[in-house]
Amino acid sequence: MKTFTLILVSLFSFGQPMVKSKPVSTGEELQFRLSYGWFTIGRGTFKISDDYVMLDGKECLEINVEGGTAGLAGVFSRVDDRWGAIIDKDTFLPYYSYRDLSEGDYELDEKVYFDYDEMKIRFEQSTPSENKPRPTRYFDIEKSNMFDMMGGLMYARSIDYRSLKKGDTIRMDAFFDKKFYDFEMIYGGIEMIKTKVGEIYCHRVVPILEKNSVFDGHDAVTFWVSADGNRLPLKVKANMNFGTAYCELTAYKNVKSGIDFN
Repeated sequence: MKTFTLILVSLFSFGQPMVKSKPVSTGEELQFRLSYGWFTIGRGTFKISDDYVMLDGKECLEINVEGGTAGLAGVFSRVDDRWGAIIDKDTFLPYYSYRDLSEGDYELDEKVYFDYDEMKIRFEQSTPSENKPRPTRYFDIEKSNMFDMMGGLMYARSIDYRSLKKGDTIRMDAFFDKKFYDFEMIYGGIEMIKTKVGEIYCHRVVPILEKNSVFDGHDAVTFWVSADGNRLPLKVKANMNFGTAYCELTAYKNVKSGIDFN
């Protein structure tokens, strides 16, 4: 079951003006619930390190995410995924990212290194059960603002949505799983939605997806980011070929603005 990862990938960000005051801070922790119909099928935790990590003389955020099956889903297919990154705290550009996936019989360890002096990406993968790494691959960084999954999510939360009009197109460049992506998304304006953490005004965004075997249509995913100082990723709705899945924020603490919600 790769649904949780696929939905998080849909939260990649876009090349737009950023707010001057970043909405994220060290120590932030977010809890998510993944559901299908009435059933909870997974839960995830997003955690930013309590202190900055120093790389190339710059302060960076270390982000770690854990996701796994919950409820009846765990009976049919056990998932225990971990992924994360070290990203620049100001630009959100990545220096390092990883994925450790365990999904039933499927296993994968992945490490990606971003070298901005050489403008190269070093990509390493292995399968733990085989105890044999795959050949290391290298990719050229051809654009200055090339995000990974975590950096994209952070950048999405820092966009100045107030400068956008409903229907505006949002663009970004990203690298994920050996591929470069040129994303386009449509800004849907502000609306109030009911969430697990209350009724909140949100910015609505719809990614334009490439044709694939998982999502039902090029506009199958919609996500909502809180229209406040935290820009929290509150909810994702994904119309998939087997039905509609939701990823919803259920709790948060150590956010930059406001109080904890548990």
